[in-house]
Amino acid sequence: MDEHHHVQTSTKNRHHTWTANPSEQWAFALDHMDVEEWDLAITHCQRALDIWPTYYDALLLMSGACEAKGDLDGALKAAHDASEVAVGELSQAWNNMAALHLLREEYDEAITIDRILSVIDQSRIAMCSYRMGIAYTRLGDRESGERWLREAIEHRPDLHERAMGESLLEVHHTWLKAEQAKQKST
Repeated sequence: MDEHHHVQTSTKNRHHTWTANPSEQWAFALDHMDVEEWDLAITHCQRALDIWPTYYDALLLMSGACEAKGDLDGALKAAHDASEVAVGELSQAWNNMAALHLLREEYDEAITIDRILSVIDQSRIAMCSYRMGIAYTRLGDRESGERWLREAIEHRPDLHERAMGESLLEVHHTWLKAEQAKQKST
């Protein structure tokens, strides 16, 4: 066995036996980076990504190796892929934080996070708007609460029924019922 190949032993994760370990491949890539073996570093990063396609550290390391090798297109692609992974992870964390602030009745904090989250992850606009509807309502700004709640329902009509069952939105139930009646009559 030469210095460029490494023995892989099986390790277990929760669901299946791994015959390859992405962290191990990343470590091998790092070793090759240290001695400026860019192609081998890229190969090990790719092996790590074959095992775990959203491995952020492997994407960043691959970007660095590609840049050092002079492959700016490859470097940019890997950096872009890493940023997509980061946004997805950040989006989930911020979604959880906003929901937890709402539960803790920390409405200003929930609003701040949901405003940012709705900009960086458009797929979460409906839930961000819904939570902001609750937060503004609880802060006493009924008009803003209604505006955000209407936006949430516009993006996801199923949130209408959820809002009807939400005691924190009770002050909006009159117009919600009127909207429901109007929809049934058309």
